Amino acid sequence: MLTALKLLLVGLIAFCVILPFFYSFANVYRPKMPVRSTPQADGLKFEPVSFSTSDGETLRGWFIYGSNGAALVVVCHGLGTNREDVRGVSRFLCQAGFNVLAFDFRAHGESTGYKTTFGFREALDIQAAVQYARERHPQQFKGIGVYAISMGTAAALLAARHLPEVEAFVFDSPFARLSDLLKLQFNEWPHVLRRIFAKLAGFYGALLMGTQVDSIAPEDYVQYLGSRPMLVFHGDQDALIPIAQGKQLFQKVSSPKEFMETPGAAHVQSYTVMGKVYEARVIGFFRHHLRSATDATPPDSGLKSESHGE
Repeated sequence: MLTALKLLLVGLIAFCVILPFFYSFANVYRPKMPVRSTPQADGLKFEPVSFSTSDGETLRGWFIYGSNGAALVVVCHGLGTNREDVRGVSRFLCQAGFNVLAFDFRAHGESTGYKTTFGFREALDIQAAVQYARERHPQQFKGIGVYAISMGTAAALLAARHLPEVEAFVFDSPFARLSDLLKLQFNEWPHVLRRIFAKLAGFYGALLMGTQVDSIAPEDYVQYLGSRPMLVFHGDQDALIPIAQGKQLFQKVSSPKEFMETPGAAHVQSYTVMGKVYEARVIGFFRHHLRSATDATPPDSGLKSESHGE
């Protein structure tokens, strides 16, 4: 009987202390995925770029040339991947005439750093990307837009108040609050165990990241969009970031906005499911809202944004 109680105690300690720590550690310190190809494979003109953030990280990416004088779209990948993961988006934007800056967030791809903060410090990365483009390629483009998926959407919203030059945003699979998302990961567990594990994982995550999980709440930053338009895609079969999170964020936005619910799409799979329709919506949205884009790109597809207020 005593042995059984000891085993139970050891099991509880492991569950309450060790497992949440390793869960948090594995998510904050993710292995980097290598970048294996370049836009050259797509027949696009580009140059490798490197620039520094305000807190000392070095980010690497590609400046991909579209039409001279067209708008620039800064393309932001998600958690655990790199700029190659959104190469398809970069490709169709460039083929439509846009200039593109695609880069690896800190602790991803070829950039420096080893710690992910789910958008909190990555906001500095987007600020650095926009600053780099403005300083190094001022004659190549005029208007600026941001396309971001998953974690990249959080970074973009947290950075928005410091980026008045960004005129429009396209987001795919955004989340509203990291703390809520953390709880949702254990929905199948009994309530008490789910609550304990989520709280401990959040506690360890805060220690490892250096910031509270509650502070990573993109919905608290949508006010800084001001009157700038936003287009959101979200799959109704997204198990990682449920569509309810995307809708929760969307409801807080008071600027012109569109929400595209994609039937049958899992996490960041709207492009895969929608194909050319997805491309046309993104291209049409940016052409409609970014300065000089329409004049410097091929004829519009005819799709126009159906922006509306809350």
